[in-house]
Amino acid sequence: MYTTILLAAALQDWERYSTHALAARDVAATLAKGAAQPLHVLSVYDYPPVDTTALPPELAVRHREDLLRRTDKLMVDKLEAYMAPLRTEGVAVSPILRVGNPREVIVEVAISLKAELLILGSHSKRGLLDIMLGGTAQQVSKAAPCLVVLVSPQPEGSGREPSL
Repeated sequence: MYTTILLAAALQDWERYSTHALAARDVAATLAKGAAQPLHVLSVYDYPPVDTTALPPELAVRHREDLLRRTDKLMVDKLEAYMAPLRTEGVAVSPILRVGNPREVIVEVAISLKAELLILGSHSKRGLLDIMLGGTAQQVSKAAPCLVVLVSPQPEGSGREPSL
């Protein structure tokens, strides 16, 4: 059994959680039940761009600080709501929020935690950049210092569990 498990979920760009994030959470819950350490739940986000060129400098600074504060609060709320079902199932969780590039930050957090297992939702956007460089899950799985489980949800109505 794994003692240090890290679940990384992309939550910022979703009003509702993606099926990939939900499937990854389900797999993490199953693997973390009864673990001695809490399940570490990570979400990496970035601040939205803000155009303050038309504002006086003082107002621009306040506007930017307010945007950063609101974004941080939104992400805390999203992560707490995402973790709530885990807590309901009796899984101890440790929330981690970081700002930055997910491809780098997920690996950095896995290293700092000495994670034995990293769980990611995997989907195929397959834009040109993903085809050339590989998606976030692919890049993280190459650089991670531990075993990586990529989880894809099953199509609705299939009645099957998420695939690993």
